[in-house]
Amino acid sequence: MRVESEDDLGAGIAAPAGRAVPRLGRATAAALALGLAAAIIIADQLTKAAITARYGGEGCNSPAFHPILGPNAGFSYVCNTGTAFSMFRNTPFVWLPVAIALGAVAWLWFQSLAAPRPLQQIAFGLIIGGATGNVIDRARLGYVVDFVDLRLNDTLRWYVFNVADASICIGVALLAIVLWRATSRESGVGSRE
Repeated sequence: MRVESEDDLGAGIAAPAGRAVPRLGRATAAALALGLAAAIIIADQLTKAAITARYGGEGCNSPAFHPILGPNAGFSYVCNTGTAFSMFRNTPFVWLPVAIALGAVAWLWFQSLAAPRPLQQIAFGLIIGGATGNVIDRARLGYVVDFVDLRLNDTLRWYVFNVADASICIGVALLAIVLWRATSRESGVGSRE
């Protein structure tokens, strides 16, 4: 494991004064991202299997809402034949945006391994795991099982989602923060004198 100064991390991880922060080696970075991806895939597939066993008998896209935390959070069994936010629903082109997104993520991840940073690899692990979990559903079932339903009422509600979707969103947000901090550091915004 190579040791770099705090400024070389690019992810903005603070180190105790006078101490260097370890930078990941390529093998360690790949193991971190792929290990996290595997954990996300397992959690995603187990939760989808449990929800399908419990609520799948009601049929796809059943309007039934099963409250868990009061009337604002619960489960609804949804078979999403589209992509993110149900776009490209019931079209043969559904695989096109999925393939483009997967290719872009794979390319970016391989590029990141040249100078791997811990937060960056965690972000990629979340994204890769979430994307793979949803692709498994789409290939196996022809749709993605969504079930987490957050709402204010029956008309004001968020999209129904799953563990994979949440992982992708968290990973993309984390990656954006990592890239923003690296860009800010390069441009001298907030640099220490």
